[in-house]
Amino acid sequence: MRFVEAVNLIEKKYGAQAFDHLGDYAESEAAQMILEEQKRSITKTKKKGERGKSPGAAALRSMIENGYTYTEIALTAGVAPGTIGRKSERCGLRELYCKMHPRVRRLDVKVLCVNRSTGEQVEFKTLSAAERAFGLPRCALSGRTKNGRTFVHGDWEIRRKIK
Repeated sequence: MRFVEAVNLIEKKYGAQAFDHLGDYAESEAAQMILEEQKRSITKTKKKGERGKSPGAAALRSMIENGYTYTEIALTAGVAPGTIGRKSERCGLRELYCKMHPRVRRLDVKVLCVNRSTGEQVEFKTLSAAERAFGLPRCALSGRTKNGRTFVHGDWEIRRKIK
């Protein structure tokens, strides 16, 4: 019996809703054939050729120049964004990416820090500089200071400076 014949036989004998509960009709030879086919398709592993390949240096350069982010490049290529980051670093395209996407490096965000006990004010050129100065982990201030919010770290009140 072929697969198509098995499907037609089950549909004729039990109706189309039988495919939702094939285990209930296990005594049928056609149902057993379809269950085996389902198991085979589930356990089939992806071959190396079916996985995504990271693009070459020329393709990566053109995508970066066209304004793609690492995530968009990864979705297009079918690989992880970290793979694209490492590939661009190996090809020497990291600086080009940073020039094309200045907001990714947060170069244009100035930070104002005010000490609440002494009134001292310190201004940093970037969020990264403020994070390093206060010993905060990378990207700690990015989300915590959006939309005019202030972040308190010890006696210091940290907020983005309005341009």
